[in-house]
Parts: sequence; structure tokens; C-alpha cells
Amino acid sequence: MTRQVSDELIWKGARYYLEDPPGLPKRHDGLVEQDPDQFSSNDFDLLLTRTTACRRGYVVTWVVADDRLYLDAIIGSRSLVAGPLLADWVSGKLLAPTKPLGLHINISFTPQNIEYLRITVEKGVVVHCSVGKGVGDPYHAPAG
Repeated sequence: MTRQVSDELIWKGARYYLEDPPGLPKRHDGLVEQDPDQFSSNDFDLLLTRTTACRRGYVVTWVVADDRLYLDAIIGSRSLVAGPLLADWVSGKLLAPTKPLGLHINISFTPQNIEYLRITVEKGVVVHCSVGKGVGDPYHAPAG
């Protein structure tokens, strides 16, 4: 399977790339479908959302502000009516490497040697966050 394009997360002013995006609801008053015919043939970002590297058809920028998760921008098959939009449909864990993994194919990247930012969200509210390597007990960081 083709590696999927990551959603972006902005937390405390730093940029991260999510391992597994939280996704969008099928229907929401703050989101509308975008007709693929509206895509400009010169817009690489939009065209990327129509490839096998983006099966979901969109890429999102998420922002954590005041202990809340917001959908800040979206490129692809959906668009924001007005933003940022509180992501009250999101509950679960967000996981992002704290440093870029790079393109070194001769290095084995396993959960044991990668430091992750872990954020737990309940209905759009950040309830816990931590940073740590792989499996085991991460050290805790304040949520806000």
C-alpha cells in the first residue's frame, strides 16, 4: 500500500505530522463537499489529494489552542464553511513523531527509537498529552 500523506498538527507553535489522521465526519454543518472539477490543474496540493497517496481525498491542518483541537485548513474533496472549526467529533489519541523521520532507508525506524508527541482528545478537548519514545511510560507535558 502507498504511504499516505499526513495531516499536519500545530501544537504550541510547532509543526508535527500525524501518524494516523482523526478523519472528518461524513456530514457536518461546518464542512462542504468540493467538486473535483474545481481543482486547478496547476495546483499540486489539490492534485496530490486525488492520488493513491491520499485515499481519503483531503489533507487537513489541525491546531491545538486553549486545550481544544480545531480543524484549521483543508485541501481536497472537502472545504471549510468558516474556520477554524472545533473538532468536536474527534475522540481518541493523536500520535506524531517529534522529529522528521527523514529519507534514510538504511535505518530501521521502530516505535522503540522514535520520540512521539501523544495527545488524547475527547470530543475536541485535549485531556492529556505526553512526549516519549516508543512503548513505555512517556514523560508528561502540560496540556495547554
